[in-house]
Amino acid sequence: MLGFYTFQCFSLTGSSERQCQKLIFHHTFRKNGFNETDFFKKQTDRIIKITLGVDLTDRTVNDDSKHIISKVGGARTSDDLNNFFFQIQGEFDSSEGIGIPKLLWGNKIDDLIAVSQEGIFSPLDKLFKVVYVDPTIDLAMTFSKNRKRFFDQNKLDDNDIGLSEEIKELGIELNTKISSMNLIQSFQSTITNEYRKLKKENISIEMKSELSINGYFTNLVPYIRKDEDDNMYPTSGDGRKKILAYSLLNYLTQLQEEGKIIIYLIEEPENNLHRSMQIALSKQLFESKVYNYFFLSTHSSELLYEMDEASLIRIYSKDSISCESFIYRVDSEFKSLRKELNRSLSTALFAEKVLLVEGPSEKALFEKILEMIHPIYELDGGYILEVNGIKFEPYVKVLRGLNISVFIKTDNDLKAKKNHPTTFDIIGMQRCLNLLDSQERLEPVEIDYYHKRNGKKIFTNKTKLNKIKEKKLELYILYSDKIREMVKNNIYLSKLDLENDLHEALGNRLGELLDEKDPVKYLQEHKLLNMLELTTKLTEEDCRKIINHSLFRALRKLVPNEVSGSGR
Repeated sequence: MLGFYTFQCFSLTGSSERQCQKLIFHHTFRKNGFNETDFFKKQTDRIIKITLGVDLTDRTVNDDSKHIISKVGGARTSDDLNNFFFQIQGEFDSSEGIGIPKLLWGNKIDDLIAVSQEGIFSPLDKLFKVVYVDPTIDLAMTFSKNRKRFFDQNKLDDNDIGLSEEIKELGIELNTKISSMNLIQSFQSTITNEYRKLKKENISIEMKSELSINGYFTNLVPYIRKDEDDNMYPTSGDGRKKILAYSLLNYLTQLQEEGKIIIYLIEEPENNLHRSMQIALSKQLFESKVYNYFFLSTHSSELLYEMDEASLIRIYSKDSISCESFIYRVDSEFKSLRKELNRSLSTALFAEKVLLVEGPSEKALFEKILEMIHPIYELDGGYILEVNGIKFEPYVKVLRGLNISVFIKTDNDLKAKKNHPTTFDIIGMQRCLNLLDSQERLEPVEIDYYHKRNGKKIFTNKTKLNKIKEKKLELYILYSDKIREMVKNNIYLSKLDLENDLHEALGNRLGELLDEKDPVKYLQEHKLLNMLELTTKLTEEDCRKIINHSLFRALRKLVPNEVSGSGR
């Protein structure tokens, strides 16, 4: 399959990615040229440039890549066989009051050549076929507009021709019977007399079924029949109508003439579709061969559930003159869990700042604190995303690639090496270094929690946990320089873990709230359940004390300074 690069739009204002696509691919939009307001800040002395790059590295095996190569001819040189570019330029003509569109192509981005045009048509129109899917797509209009293509009478076989003649005879018989009805004859006579009063003509008005006049195909309308039910039901409901309209478009694509690459431009299809239908449509878009090439603009996270090998383009500020893009491919490690990964990620793609946490207990606590301190944090562009473990990398990579601010809160974990119970990898700190793209690898540490009794080496679980805790605190001090560097990059490592951080922030108050002598142990035993219990008892004062503690600086990133009452 062809690989499309991200669009580059220069000196263009107020234009979505979809509009850029239309200007390159669709002659009906190009013919209108560029208005003065299309130029960024009306700077008509600048030239608008919209460029699309195509990856042709699969040219030996992919038919679409071969097709492009065959059509562009001498515009493709041996300098770079793997890439090809299409560009439209708009230079403002003050005498005409419009920006004149000019098409270029070639495989050298800095030395493109003009595309010859015949009127408003160009070779691009023979190469690509654009199907624009309006967000208000109408089933009746789509069906009526394409009725002749759905039911091409030139494709009737001998059996169909025979049946067609029978239907015509039945139509004539139907009209004969209709005309013989007293009610119809009375109505025809009355209307004819009324007409002749107004205009003296020797004519008569007769009522006929259009079945025999315009043909039976004209009267066909889609209905729904449920399995094991002979009754017919109208295609009611905006969602169902929209899905059926998409089905018709899918069928139309399969009827398209050969020799063109079909590109769908799909605008906000989530309108009128409830959540389950949006998820179903996501599966169709990202898995159906019909949609090999499509550009989708959406505000729906559900439509991204099935994405893989997608170019994500984030338009995130009305005041910005640029947007960010990222080529997203689900890592092979997550292929079997693609839907779970995407469901977690997709909502975060619409945020401005995202706090990544390990699991549901952190999320439950932080959401409670924000509910008390700054309940509109999501309206302000904030979002808390749990990564269901410690695999932060795939989320960080995508979010940073789209220029979304990312903050990470994670535990200072140690993990015993297999078959070496007293040798521990410093996995928590190493995790943070990896997120800094650091190549440094921390050496394992020894924690001897055994003692001798009757000549044998034994240990108690309490002793082991205390020794590990001591080592974690020791490492936190030892690597303080690295931790400060992490903080500068919005990565926040606990001294020990969430529960101990919470105890340090609240002190004895934590035990009072839970009515436990050892509240840390209690929270660690049934993490989510016991954390939910705690959240029901936290007061606003407790929440402010937590969020203003240095160990919870990550959470403060989702709250304005004046709201938390503390600096960063």
